Amino acid sequence: MGMADALQGVIDDLDEARGAALVGMDGIVVEERKHDGQLDLQALGAEFSGLLRTAGKLGDSVGFGGILELVTSAERSVVVLRQVTAEYFLILVIQADGNLGKARFLLRRAGAQLKTEL
Repeated sequence: MGMADALQGVIDDLDEARGAALVGMDGIVVEERKHDGQLDLQALGAEFSGLLRTAGKLGDSVGFGGILELVTSAERSVVVLRQVTAEYFLILVIQADGNLGKARFLLRRAGAQLKTEL
């Protein structure tokens, strides 16, 4: 299964999904799929890569270890970040009232699939 197929599977299996992307830790989107044409995954990738790096340093400094997942909830959307490798992470954006548990599961499954390709 390729990168595009893994991302498409996530957004197809979750009705509330707005979009998903594989992003390098440099903030550059490698692959993306989205239902919402207004969603700027390029900008989200750039901004959230810095947040993920900062959270990772914090986790290490207090003895928690590396960050595996980070969830940010806003009024209209929830953003789930999932570390795939040291160099790549996944972003999934869902509607605020979406099924967060299912979103996390699908992102974890996609991450495991993509890890073998990276």
